[in-house]
Amino acid sequence: MIILNGNLTEDGRIFADSGFYFGRGLFETMLVKKNPLFLKEHLDRINEGLKVLNIGKSITEKEILDAVKKLNCNDKILKLVVTEQNTIFTCRVNKYSPEQYKRGFKLKIASIKRNPYSKITYLKSLNYVENILEHDQCVSEGYDEALFLNTEDFIAEGSMSNVFFVKDNKIYTPSLNCGILNGTIRKYIISNYKVIEGKFTKDFIKNSQEIFLTNSVMGIMKVSSICDKKFDEFAAVNKIAQKYNNDIIQYCHHK
Repeated sequence: MIILNGNLTEDGRIFADSGFYFGRGLFETMLVKKNPLFLKEHLDRINEGLKVLNIGKSITEKEILDAVKKLNCNDKILKLVVTEQNTIFTCRVNKYSPEQYKRGFKLKIASIKRNPYSKITYLKSLNYVENILEHDQCVSEGYDEALFLNTEDFIAEGSMSNVFFVKDNKIYTPSLNCGILNGTIRKYIISNYKVIEGKFTKDFIKNSQEIFLTNSVMGIMKVSSICDKKFDEFAAVNKIAQKYNNDIIQYCHHK
């Protein structure tokens, strides 16, 4: 079942607009407990992006909450896709497992590079196949995530995530102008901790004591290995993840 332009349907037919032909559209993926988490951040990002793409509409909080109710999307993932003539909501289960959080993610460096000069780089757009291909490739090789460098050889982001480094009790993350998507959990980390944003080469990985990834569905995920470097200490990441999980519980309780 999906919600297509406000109607619950099993048909799934969409209007073949420029989103279908040219990828002129955006999407958001939201973790839903009682309500979607970080709803304002998701709405702000997609509505600002729609302006950049000159798509003359915006998404409201009411549309999101109505979709959650119609799809019975509780403790699941709500996906929103918006093009010129289509607004689509779907719901799916969260496939991140306790085992993955326990062992952490194995990373590899992606075979292609991020373009920090492209407008599309900074949008959660339907031009996402590069991410999908790199992610599929890394999984086929036994990894969990691929980390992009940009065209200037600075660390950018994962195919599905933002990346953070812990070194000497300080948290670092690539700055936005490295060519990254400003993720909702990235914003959460920056708003709750002192984070140093900058341009970091691959050598920075070797000197990091801990690394973790974030996205709106998995939350906080520790990294167990990257570039032949293995990590077995996760004190800082565990504290950050614990605070995040506690904040989510408090958020749901107050809602």
